[in-house]
Amino acid sequence: MTDKPAAVAYVNASLLITGSELERVRMDVARFASDWGYALAYIHVEDQASTPDAFNGMVQQVTALDITTVLVPSLLHFAGLGSPVEVKNRLEHLIGGRVIPITSP
Repeated sequence: MTDKPAAVAYVNASLLITGSELERVRMDVARFASDWGYALAYIHVEDQASTPDAFNGMVQQVTALDITTVLVPSLLHFAGLGSPVEVKNRLEHLIGGRVIPITSP
């Protein structure tokens, strides 16, 4: 058991060029979580063919487990779901927490 608050991450893989870039993003998210004191529970990866399955799975996980922090590489990763700022705001309202972009767009 950990004293760190849990967080999940959401990554839209269609924004990435290669599989190695996806692996780098996964490592960046994990490093950010560790550096900022979060226990990263899961990284939800969306692909173009299944949008919004990974997002919906993430929402189910955070609501079921009462996780209040979602990490994203940047808000652009929400672009496939609508206005990135609106998606962020709705998600924060739903989870009663916050969405943290780990880098600027």
